[in-house]
Amino acid sequence: MGNLDISAGELIFYAALMLVFTIMPIYYIKSKRPVKSGLLGVFSGLTALFAVHFFGHHIGLYLPVNLFTSAMALVLGVPAVIIMALIGGIIG
Repeated sequence: MGNLDISAGELIFYAALMLVFTIMPIYYIKSKRPVKSGLLGVFSGLTALFAVHFFGHHIGLYLPVNLFTSAMALVLGVPAVIIMALIGGIIG
């Protein structure tokens, strides 16, 4: 069996993503208007991603806009952007 070299930061990152992947779909499904809630989550996630990308350097945050970060922001919304920015600040 191979050696699993995983840092504490990566472990925290993956645990936080699993938590958010569990919470967000439940939130969207339980809302009165799941489609509207989902679209609002998509829009707010992308807005947060671009805000952190363009204005984060003023406070020492850097979050690149790439396929991974865009997909996370689209699917999971603002909580994923916050987690990526915090973990990126710890690891980076």
